[in-house]
Amino acid sequence: MALTTQANKNSIGIASTETTAVFNTTYKAGSHSSHSGIYKCSKCGREIAFNKDDNPLPPHYSNNSCRSPEWKLFIYAQN
Repeated sequence: MALTTQANKNSIGIASTETTAVFNTTYKAGSHSSHSGIYKCSKCGREIAFNKDDNPLPPHYSNNSCRSPEWKLFIYAQN
């Protein structure tokens, strides 16, 4: 789970209904995304930090039991 401090809590916004579609898209490892942020695997819950310029989205580490991640945007980074 992504965490922040109490002091930073007020700096986090809530997505509007117009932008929630980007949070509902699922990406497989090797897919490209145009959004930077924290992605979470909808199968096992692992979180990764991802920069849109670092495409494609990565696979899990070899020691992870979840072999085919399904990444969903969890926290959007406005950069």
